[in-house]
Amino acid sequence: MDRKLGIIRGSVALSGLAGLLCLNGAAVAQGTQQEAAESVRSETREQVSRAGATKSLTETAGELPGVGYNEVLASPDDPTLNLRYVKDLIAKGNVQLAAATTERILLQYPEADDVRLLYAILLYRMDVLDEASVQLDILEMHKPSGAIQAEIGRYRDLIKQRLNPLKRSAAISVGMHYDTNRSTFPDDGAFLVRDFPFLLPGGETDDWGRIAIGSAQIAKDTGNQKLQQVFGDMAVLYDDQVEVDALDVNALLLNAGFLYKTVYGDLLPRVHASWIELDNKKFSHDYAVSLRGQRPVFQSKIKGFAQITTGWRRYNNTTSLPFSSEQDSNYQRVEIGGDRQIDATTGLRLAVAYNSVDADEDYEGYDSYEVSANLTKVLPRGTFILASISVDKKFYDGMDPFVSVNTRKDLDMSVDLTYGVPVGTIVGLMSENQAGPEPLRQIMLNLTAGYEDSNSNLPNYQYDNYRGQFMFNRSWDF
Repeated sequence: MDRKLGIIRGSVALSGLAGLLCLNGAAVAQGTQQEAAESVRSETREQVSRAGATKSLTETAGELPGVGYNEVLASPDDPTLNLRYVKDLIAKGNVQLAAATTERILLQYPEADDVRLLYAILLYRMDVLDEASVQLDILEMHKPSGAIQAEIGRYRDLIKQRLNPLKRSAAISVGMHYDTNRSTFPDDGAFLVRDFPFLLPGGETDDWGRIAIGSAQIAKDTGNQKLQQVFGDMAVLYDDQVEVDALDVNALLLNAGFLYKTVYGDLLPRVHASWIELDNKKFSHDYAVSLRGQRPVFQSKIKGFAQITTGWRRYNNTTSLPFSSEQDSNYQRVEIGGDRQIDATTGLRLAVAYNSVDADEDYEGYDSYEVSANLTKVLPRGTFILASISVDKKFYDGMDPFVSVNTRKDLDMSVDLTYGVPVGTIVGLMSENQAGPEPLRQIMLNLTAGYEDSNSNLPNYQYDNYRGQFMFNRSWDF
């Protein structure tokens, strides 16, 4: 019985860690032009809000609801009406038309510094950096107010950073999580040994974990039309359980690849490697290669992608997990999906995936079919909500004679909801400056609630777990 319990705990620890590391690894590996492009629309609204607070026309328009194009046609020379139209366009993610409308306002009101700053921001978001710099030059000649001067300096730095072919960034996150069933104790305490049912002593073990994640990324724009960028990244994880020390985790992940443009879309070949320790003992090492293709589809409304990954995963036997090597495997994953930017503040990703794990022992290998959905919503004052759900159906390759003559089948579901808020915003609730002190604006507090439910035809593998987590995150661009 102890033999299988050890393997169960090791497998669950790895699967739980994989979810966390894949999330972090994906953010790291795609900290390139793709992620920057996807964040453009969500950032635009916040930046325009900053500019709109400076003075005059944008301040007036910002207090009024957006308008449609027919209303603009009825009064094309009304600057406030046009800016309200710009506001509506930005909310819908149509940055190009918003920039064209703002330019038309400037032809009538060339001294409207707040409108010119808005125009420069929109040009920057469209990556028209030379013209954005020209607009900032014109603004400086007008000797604007201190608030606009600060934004001019800020966007000059951003333009300089974007023009630099070498891009570097780093992030660190620290926090704690709480699990109601960290030991993955089976529902009802039922456990099969050679098809004989047993009731396990004890029950679910809840536990706190102290967690820290650090990551660093580097990318180089080559200046080549086809081979546009090469990049690499690394991430380290430390997760220390208060009670269940056998599930203390240390991990290192490395990724590298390049972005290649073709007439059919973008290609991103990558190599991956990871090393994981449990209870300060070597647990697994993993090496993989992947190829991702992506391109706009359905009249560019959706950014479609397809990715295939193949890898080799090896496990080390330890005192607490003496049979881990039975999970040694080669694996493949095929994923197809799409990203839809619904408006300037809302993004949706849907994906389906097929996984095949060919393990040394049939009862550790499986085929699975996975469906997932992720929703991102940017809220006022720099806050956001992330929601995700995934369902995974696993069919194992053979029966485990130690457990049952029946072949294992699992249906796993996980749901997560995260709310993010700048620490400065929290402090600002108790002060006159709603944004809070400048240093605290760069620190994000993420609050996460999650639920994991594993259903199986074998009671050994049927359990559920609720998780709560808070993490403070700080990132830097160099």
